[in-house]
Amino acid sequence: MPDTTPTSRRNLPFRLSVPENDKLAMHVVYALYAASVVTAVPGMLGVILAYLKRGEVAGTYLESHATWQIRTFWTWLLMLAVGFLLLFVLIGGLVIGAAQLWLIYRIVKGWLVLIDERPIDRPEAFF
Repeated sequence: MPDTTPTSRRNLPFRLSVPENDKLAMHVVYALYAASVVTAVPGMLGVILAYLKRGEVAGTYLESHATWQIRTFWTWLLMLAVGFLLLFVLIGGLVIGAAQLWLIYRIVKGWLVLIDERPIDRPEAFF
């Protein structure tokens, strides 16, 4: 009987399956971001993990999540910085509050899409 074991992989534009540890890593990033609503330190750990995993998940639906997570962190950090600068003119609290609400929105949207094992439609979008 001939050996039907494939000896080479076809180059596909995407992988058919993703390892469970890559999915888990994306869940961990969302969890760290959720914890960063209270303090920013977990968010820093989350963005580092997203950067570390981005290359490994290239070509899968998780790539869009890594992009979404990285852009979420940097945009949120910029919004917080602007908010802290504006504290001196008494509107910084509103900006910081808006940044926190925006972060929560991005976490919920991304996490729900990840649970469904789908890619983020437009990971570069603000909303």
